[in-house]
Amino acid sequence: MKNLRIIAIFIFLLDFSISQNCCEQQSDALLDCDSLGCYIPQCDELCGWLSLQCWASTGYCWCVDSNGYEVENSSTPPGNSLPDCSDYTCDIGFQSINGRCYNENDLLFLQNMIDKSYESQIDLDCESDAYCGSPNPYMDDPDSWFSMVYDDENITSKANGNGIVEPLELGIQEWQNGRLTSLMCGAYIYCQLSGPIPTNINSLEYLEVLRLEGNYLSGFIPENLCELDLIFNDYLAFDLDYNLLCPPFPDCIYVNDNWSQNQSDCKDIGDVNLDTFINILDITNLISIIIENQPLDYQALTQADINFDDTVDVLDILGIIEVILN
Repeated sequence: MKNLRIIAIFIFLLDFSISQNCCEQQSDALLDCDSLGCYIPQCDELCGWLSLQCWASTGYCWCVDSNGYEVENSSTPPGNSLPDCSDYTCDIGFQSINGRCYNENDLLFLQNMIDKSYESQIDLDCESDAYCGSPNPYMDDPDSWFSMVYDDENITSKANGNGIVEPLELGIQEWQNGRLTSLMCGAYIYCQLSGPIPTNINSLEYLEVLRLEGNYLSGFIPENLCELDLIFNDYLAFDLDYNLLCPPFPDCIYVNDNWSQNQSDCKDIGDVNLDTFINILDITNLISIIIENQPLDYQALTQADINFDDTVDVLDILGIIEVILN
C-alpha cells in the first residue's frame, strides 16, 4: 500500500507545474478525481501548502515543504500517530526545503547565479564530456561529491538528479540558522559558472566566505559587493581571480600583481552602445540618456560615466569627445 501511495503521489506531481499554488493543484485534483479515494492537496487560507498532508482513503500522512514536496522520512502509515510537522514551518522570508528553512533572498541569489550561467550559453567544448557545461551538470548528480553543511550537520547528498542545477546543488555551501554563510565554487570545485555576477549579491548579509575563482564570470563586479562583511584581502575568505571580469573594479577589491582576469572581451569606457567603437553614436546615446533621465544599471553607468563621478552629465559628453579627438 505504501508503494502504491508513493507512485500515486509521484504521478500526481508530474501532472502539475511547480508554478501552481496549492489551491490551483487542489482544484485540478478535484476535477481529475472520478471516484472516491483520490488524494486532494490540503491548503491554507492563502493557498499555501499545509505542512501536514493526509490521504484519507489510505490512512497515510506526511509532511511537505512550502512547495508541496514531501519531506523525506516523514510519512506515517495508518494506525500510527500523525507526524510532527511543526519543524517544517518556517518564518516569513524563509522557505522550507526537505524540512529545513532557507532564506528566500539567499536562495534567489543562488538561483540568479545559475540562471545567468545557463543564459550565457558559453561554449566550453563539452561535446565528449557529460559533466561539462555552465553550470556544471554534475552538481545535479545524486552521486556528486558536492556537499552542504546546515547548522553544523554535514549533508552529503543534496542533488535530486532532475536534469537542472538548483540553488542548493550549487558548489559547497554552509548555512547557519537558515542563512548562507559560505559559498565555495572556486578552484578544484568546478562549478563552471558564467555570465555576470547578480546585482543582488548584497542580499547575502551573513556571508563570510565567497570563493568564485577559476570560473567564467564576465562583465562588471557589482559595486554593492562591498556592502558584504567579507575579508576582501584574505584569499581564503574571498577570491574572484581567474574569471573574465572587467574593470573598473569596486574599491573593496584588492587589485595586486596576483589579480588575474581575462579581459579580452571587456568593452572600453565610453562605448555607451557596446558596439566596440567609440564614436558619434555613443555621444547621441549619451545625450538621450541625459535628456530622458534613463535609469542605468552598474555596467551601463560604468560605460557612460567617463569622469567616474557617479553621475552621467554633460561632462561625460565632453569626455567622449576628447576620447574621439585623441
